[in-house]
Amino acid sequence: MQNYRQINLLLGGVVFLISLLVYWSCMEPTLSFWDCGEFIAAAYKLEVGHQPGAPLFLMLGKIFSLFAGSNAGKIAYWVNFQSVVVSAATITFLFWSINLIALKLIKKEEKELSQVDGWSVLAAGLVGAFCYAFSDTFWFSAVEAEVYALSSLVTALVFWCILKWEKELNDRWLLVISFLVGLSIGVHLLSLLIIPPIALVYYFRKSKRPTWFGAFKAFLAGGMILGLIQFGIIQYFVLFAAKTDVMAVNQWGLPFGSGALIFLLFSALLLAYGIRYSIRKSNYRLHLGLLCLTFVLFGFSSYFMIIIRANAKPNINLSNPDTPLSLFDYLSRTQYEDKPILYGKVFDSKAIDIKEGRENYRRGESRYEVIGKSYQTVYDKNMLFPRTYSNRPQHVQFYKNWMNLGENESPGFWQNMRFFMEYQLGFMYGRYFAWNFIGRQNDVQGHGSLQEGNWLTGIKALDALRLDNQQNLPPSMLENAGRNLFYGLPFLLGMAGLIYLSRRSKSDLLVIGSLFFCTGLAIIIYINQDPMQVRERDYAYVGSFYAFAIFIGLGMLAIQSFLSKKLSKKHSLLLSFGICLFAVPGWMAFQGWDDHDRSGKTTALDMAKNYLNSCEPNAILFTNADNDTYPLWYAQEVEGIRTDVRVVNLQFLSSESYIDQMKKQQDLSAPLPIRMNKETYKEGSRNYLPYYDYGIQDSVELSDLLAVLTSDSKEDKIAMSDGSLENFLPTQRFKMKVDPEKVLRTGTVQEADSHRITSQLEWNFNKNFALKSDLAIFDILVHNQWERPVYFAASLSEDTYIGLDKYLYLEGFAYRLLPFRPSEGENFTKTAQTNDLLAHDHYVNRFELKGFKTARYLDPESKRILHSTFNFSNTLAQNLLRNGRTEAARQVVHKSLNDLPLRNTSISDTVNKIGLVNNLLQLKENEKANAIANDAMNYLAKEFNYILSLKSGNQHALIQEIRTGFFVFQELKEAARFQKHEALWKKAEAHLQHYEKAFMKSFG
Repeated sequence: MQNYRQINLLLGGVVFLISLLVYWSCMEPTLSFWDCGEFIAAAYKLEVGHQPGAPLFLMLGKIFSLFAGSNAGKIAYWVNFQSVVVSAATITFLFWSINLIALKLIKKEEKELSQVDGWSVLAAGLVGAFCYAFSDTFWFSAVEAEVYALSSLVTALVFWCILKWEKELNDRWLLVISFLVGLSIGVHLLSLLIIPPIALVYYFRKSKRPTWFGAFKAFLAGGMILGLIQFGIIQYFVLFAAKTDVMAVNQWGLPFGSGALIFLLFSALLLAYGIRYSIRKSNYRLHLGLLCLTFVLFGFSSYFMIIIRANAKPNINLSNPDTPLSLFDYLSRTQYEDKPILYGKVFDSKAIDIKEGRENYRRGESRYEVIGKSYQTVYDKNMLFPRTYSNRPQHVQFYKNWMNLGENESPGFWQNMRFFMEYQLGFMYGRYFAWNFIGRQNDVQGHGSLQEGNWLTGIKALDALRLDNQQNLPPSMLENAGRNLFYGLPFLLGMAGLIYLSRRSKSDLLVIGSLFFCTGLAIIIYINQDPMQVRERDYAYVGSFYAFAIFIGLGMLAIQSFLSKKLSKKHSLLLSFGICLFAVPGWMAFQGWDDHDRSGKTTALDMAKNYLNSCEPNAILFTNADNDTYPLWYAQEVEGIRTDVRVVNLQFLSSESYIDQMKKQQDLSAPLPIRMNKETYKEGSRNYLPYYDYGIQDSVELSDLLAVLTSDSKEDKIAMSDGSLENFLPTQRFKMKVDPEKVLRTGTVQEADSHRITSQLEWNFNKNFALKSDLAIFDILVHNQWERPVYFAASLSEDTYIGLDKYLYLEGFAYRLLPFRPSEGENFTKTAQTNDLLAHDHYVNRFELKGFKTARYLDPESKRILHSTFNFSNTLAQNLLRNGRTEAARQVVHKSLNDLPLRNTSISDTVNKIGLVNNLLQLKENEKANAIANDAMNYLAKEFNYILSLKSGNQHALIQEIRTGFFVFQELKEAARFQKHEALWKKAEAHLQHYEKAFMKSFG
């Protein structure tokens, strides 16, 4: 086939264009949830994101953001488009890589290929590449501004380069690979996992008589190179530079950074001398090795961006890595919890000792200052391969439930192995693998239930072996966009390719198999995932899905080989290609389009705007989780929305550098009223303030307590277990006096509500310790003196409100701290309190909700936001009605009816309809109330009928859903009774009686 190379290049271009158009048409037009808001903002202004950073991704994102011109609203669009482009390029290089492997199997040079053989190779590449293009996990990352798309491209590029090296035996490809590996550090460390497979390719190509033992040694060598880069370059190279800098600054009196520059210059001279020496001695291997190391360091140099921009002190500057020493901590991910890998504790291990580690430093005015030492806890019980190490109460209970452990039973080695095999390997990897190549049940995040986020073939007889009753499925399953039935065809084709490859080339099987292992199973072992993750983690294993896509492509050759026994070569090629293309990637695209099409989706941006617009001017808004912070950062940093609101993330507020940031002007937001001096909150001090009962009976004024907590006097400290003196909480009962005239003057309280003002806030701090972040909150509350509105995000955990619950009032997506007399009674919940007039104005006039309807697909996080929006609007309308503001309540209810989707997608959705129906009945809009109530009850009836068809054990597993459904029936019945809606009351009562009898009979 004389023109094979030209056709291969042309088809690669076609693959790129098709992939580009697919991803572009499905691309999210603005930011999406999780890290994307932070990445877009950090890329646009070249800021410093969370550890360990992604400088190359950010710099490329900055280039793409320039296409937006002066339109700030299009910046997210173009940074998202970066992922579209690099994802399309990934598919293209996968296509070419499969072709190179297929060529090896045919064992012919390109010019010697027959037309059928040439087109067979190309067809295999097309099938495998498009399977990966339409795989669930890769498609998800391809349409948003996340690092995983670019990381996949680096992996694909490196793998293609090593195949080109194998074919041409030109060591320049190894230099290209080294540079790409260095660059990949500035994207995501997952890309480094391709190094061991590269070592295998090198071994098989260089060895005249390869052996299994030789391959094993080559794989270990690749692992050692990976370790050298992971620890030697990324960490210790930076650590040595940092140590040199400490010596240069503290002992020689040089400026900060000078020691690191000296170290870098010395390293460069040493490398240059080594290269020159290798040339003089004609030592080719040493020369090649040193050149490869040099190119890795060239690629790694993208991290200069992090330290340069940290010194510029941008608004987003997490961990403030402005010195070589803080850069080392940043790269070492010191903010994250250490997890045992091969040996360590389990959840019931007890701490018996503490070992001192290295000294920790902070940047002072002119020198590095010692702020203490790092410590390592020693435990009484350690074991090999510990998988159940987390001692968080919810995790401990999960371990016990999963492994059927008794209350006081301790997990042994085999229980840990079982948890690894069943949960970490099976549920947290096998399930994800099946989503991509077998089928998916729904998009509900799974925590272990067979009814959540499970894999599904679509073949009822097979699914019935694992899942209970796949007949007469309810709407929550049938109508879920995440229900993608592949009938296991991609998996079967991949297995066919694996078998075909094993018969043709054991070495290539080992190479691709090692790629699959390193980017999948090895990650599971290394990260040792604890249970109940906040989101699905399939993105971490996308490299292994890439490897399996190669098997899928070769599976087409297996099908062709089988058919060629009965048909001519030409007809077997056409038939196998047609069947494989349409039955596998074609069907995957058809099934997956609805839940991957994010065009028209603006829910994350709308949520960010609504959060900020829940706040009055110059507000202080405390947030915590990623999805309550990163979208807000994007809105402020990129689009300039409500920059007067100071967003304070409580996760970072224990950091000295973050508190420093909060004490500075930021756009239109004035500095926070934090009066603590830097010595009080410096790193290493007041990180943990334990409660010690000092016998104080009355509540303590918060200003007095703050003075004690920030005091340096020995009388205000207690001795800790290590002999050090630390500040402590002498009481858990706090109070804050209120000046009624001031809260009226500052507009905190309107004149009409002046009778509700309390003389003082009085509350219980419900934790047995205070963190530095709590100390900062105390400082803000004491010195703010109601000058600026103070808000807490509505989705924070209970302990984050520091016990102020009864003084918190919803004004939208956030609670405002107000000096009103607390509501009386045992039934008090802060979720029922609204600051009516402002909450009404925020919701009706400022909230943007239409993104819920323009989105072609609502992901689980968008559904969570939708649920929260319904909760708020229903509560607000109810309170407005209770206070006689009927027309205001009608406006709230009608906005919800007009802008929020009313379709039920789960039993929990029907809870939203209770308040809506109740409010409509009170507004005498019975027809609308009746329609919504009937829809909810009909939906519940279908769900209950399905649950009743399940086995008893699975019914018990869904007891919470059953209770929720009964709660909805009961509440609708009560609402109808109270509003004298007899028809609705009768229908709800009939459902209750019917299903009470049915479940009582079912449960025995």
